Amino acid sequence: MLLIVALVFAVFFLFQTAKGALPHFFFVPPTHWQDKIKKHLDHPKPVYLKVGAKRSSFRKRLVGASFDPQYYSNYKDNKILFLPSDIKNKDDFLATMKHRLSGDLRRSILYGFFHPYANNGGGGEKVLWEAIYATLAQNSENIVVVYTTNVEALPQEILHKAQLKFDVKDMDSKRIVFVYLRKFSKWIDSDSWKHFTMIGQLLGSILLALEAIFELTPDVWIDTMGLPGSYFPISVILKIPIVAYVHYPIIQLDMFNKLKFRSLADLTSLRPSLGDLKALVKFFYWTALYYFYVYLGSCVNVTFTNGSWTFNHMSRIWSLNQSLGRTIEKLYPPCSTESLINQELTTAPREEKLLYIAQFRPEKRHSLVLEEFSKFLQAARSASLPIKDIPKIVFLGSCRTPEDSGTLENLQALTKELDLAEYVEFIVDCSYDEVKEQLKKCNFGLNAMWNEHFGIGVVEYVSSGAIPIVHASAGPLLDICSQKLASSPPAWVPSTTWRNDVGFFFKSTDDPDFNGEEVDENLIFTQYVNEEKTEAKFPRLNEILRRLYIEKSISLEQLTSMRTTGSELMEEKFSNRIFHQKWLDKLHEVVELENQYREDRGKVLAVY
Repeated sequence: MLLIVALVFAVFFLFQTAKGALPHFFFVPPTHWQDKIKKHLDHPKPVYLKVGAKRSSFRKRLVGASFDPQYYSNYKDNKILFLPSDIKNKDDFLATMKHRLSGDLRRSILYGFFHPYANNGGGGEKVLWEAIYATLAQNSENIVVVYTTNVEALPQEILHKAQLKFDVKDMDSKRIVFVYLRKFSKWIDSDSWKHFTMIGQLLGSILLALEAIFELTPDVWIDTMGLPGSYFPISVILKIPIVAYVHYPIIQLDMFNKLKFRSLADLTSLRPSLGDLKALVKFFYWTALYYFYVYLGSCVNVTFTNGSWTFNHMSRIWSLNQSLGRTIEKLYPPCSTESLINQELTTAPREEKLLYIAQFRPEKRHSLVLEEFSKFLQAARSASLPIKDIPKIVFLGSCRTPEDSGTLENLQALTKELDLAEYVEFIVDCSYDEVKEQLKKCNFGLNAMWNEHFGIGVVEYVSSGAIPIVHASAGPLLDICSQKLASSPPAWVPSTTWRNDVGFFFKSTDDPDFNGEEVDENLIFTQYVNEEKTEAKFPRLNEILRRLYIEKSISLEQLTSMRTTGSELMEEKFSNRIFHQKWLDKLHEVVELENQYREDRGKVLAVY
């Protein structure tokens, strides 16, 4: 008994010691650090500043005081060499490094953006660079630190790609420091883990975060990529504010539905067999992961979600956050709708084409579109619809992997099998100019994915005047094509029928949540509107096409009105301006939190 008590006491003592020592290690340089820096500044020739394991705290002071913080990025190696202009103005340089109280307006705040794939060109990177733009614009003293594993690209190359790809201009690049992470970059890649992938990636993100703060300690940690493992070392070691932009939950409660044992109560049916033993291990594995994810969420001060679907899931999973006074909010990704919206497009003539912009992957369900179109075509021929009035499908997308190419080949084979070759066009790996051209001339835009978390392609449809015909689920239904109510403040509600003022909605019997109920050409689903349970009725895709092209139940005037309404809503909800505004509103709270955390760390750690 005494041994157990002693062991518990020893663990507690070690934890408390580490709790105080680790922040000191990362934030505070050794005694006489100013003398060491001054000695190197006074040296007749440029020499490397040798600081060993304390380079994080040293680099932090240099970055915060320099005329050109980006110079202290670690692209070439981890050695620190002084900027010539800092040497020239060494007195001011040294003075700026000195004590900075939390309320000092001259104090630089380092915002660490943890986004290992910062040089990629996807939607997550769009969020990253627009958030960086807004953060730099908020205060001229703000400095951004980008933690990246893209060691193949120079800082200037990464910035140039961001400007070119996302049209993010006029950023003060001098205030963007790049910290290149080289040791554990592969550990966050799912391909590195054949088994226990999620645990492996969580471990990888923990180690990668440790490498990041070993190179440069920020004042605020911002995860825009979705690597929750990083919150653990940041919360325990640094005790600084954590901001997370969540694109989707890495674990969902729905995952337990696939297990044989879904709760502890189910274990009463456990039998002494190999199958039940495996099922038991799976249950405890996923349960442990789930509650660790809940804990990681409790470390986050401010959580942004990219839409209603993600918000609803994260509110359920990170249920502790509300009781801890930590916010979870919706912040739609910046979609640059300003550059797409053109009022002339609402009345311009269009071709009878159904445009589907999506990567060629099975979950995008291109095959469902083909099968439904085949049924519509049979109905059109039976109704003697003129050939010129029958629309064509345009599948526009990219093939990033061999699996994508295989999906494309299967779709082309299915097109021939269904005898649809003259009605289907494939556009693969085209330029963005070609994408915009298709958006301008196609009458409708398609989306068939079940529970797409957001759906930026649908935003592009509506902004460009291509009226959306989308699957009635998640982002396209709840956020993008929702209808605005005449209320104050403005509120949006999802449709519960096949059409509203913005677009058209369909369901499928292949949907995982379809319970088999069907009434009068409509599939019946349960839907929640303003947290109230509602019955929703949606037709299949082929039925919508029949109503539009055979019955002609929607006039040209109504379509024009839908285009006008849609473009107005897109600018109001998904523009870069709205994203910047909401990001900055929350950033003011984060600054207050940072001041509070700085005070809580004590006078020693407050030395900047």
